[in-house]
Amino acid sequence: MTASSVLDMRHRLEEEVPPFRQAAMQLAHLAGNPTVSMGRIITLLQTDPVLTMGLLRVANSPLFASRQEIRDVRQAVTYLGLDLVRSLAVTAAMRGLIDTRPNPLALAFWRHSLAAALTCRKMGGLASVSPESAYTAGLLHDVGQLGLMRLFPEYAQTVGGAVQDGESLIDAETRAFGIDHCQAGRWLLSQWRLPHELQSAAAGHERLSSKATGDGSLVVLVHAGSLAAEFMGFAVIPPARNVEPRDIAAVFAEDRRPGLLESFPELVEWVLRNVNGIEMSLL
Repeated sequence: MTASSVLDMRHRLEEEVPPFRQAAMQLAHLAGNPTVSMGRIITLLQTDPVLTMGLLRVANSPLFASRQEIRDVRQAVTYLGLDLVRSLAVTAAMRGLIDTRPNPLALAFWRHSLAAALTCRKMGGLASVSPESAYTAGLLHDVGQLGLMRLFPEYAQTVGGAVQDGESLIDAETRAFGIDHCQAGRWLLSQWRLPHELQSAAAGHERLSSKATGDGSLVVLVHAGSLAAEFMGFAVIPPARNVEPRDIAAVFAEDRRPGLLESFPELVEWVLRNVNGIEMSLL
């Protein structure tokens, strides 16, 4: 791909994919920051009525079983806590990106992203990553795929057949479009000025480098979360080979694998229940 072609593709992605909501971008930057005050989070959310509405719909869903109706942001923060409110606001913003232009793969993409995010949140301790940072990275890791689906209506037909024939997803994307979704994801998250660790997770989650594996970093966790989402049936483009729990456990240090495999059925049940609960609250 020539330099001019790369610039043209990047420009198209930036034009075709709507910008992430400003309040959600700032919330993503604040994720995991223990010094952020409740007042700052509340003020930030109150600047975006659409984001606030999505947050309140999730907060009032059966998922959280509130004993009283949550009517405003302050009440949501008090009841759910700052970290969870940040995650749910980013979730509402991500769901809004998908709603702006429906396509046949939109629901599959959304459910994969949500399942990966929830899985990362549960497995964050295996990579020494905070639950909310893990969740946000899992939610946004495949945003480049959303971008490619917007640019190329033939994405599913072109890439799906190649993957079923045994070609890797990113190889099939590169051959067909000159770019893969990991590159596209890094570009979009950079354009939205989201943290560098989120950009790196989007860029590196499909093929882990030896450095990433050795560090046990966020990108390793996102790789495992994405594999787990595929195992649960949330693949946008189904792989030629079925993912097994041992494939997911193999990503982590050897001494942590038995515990993950033992608790994996419970993890799967929890993720499935929460994907459905969050999805229904945002319909």
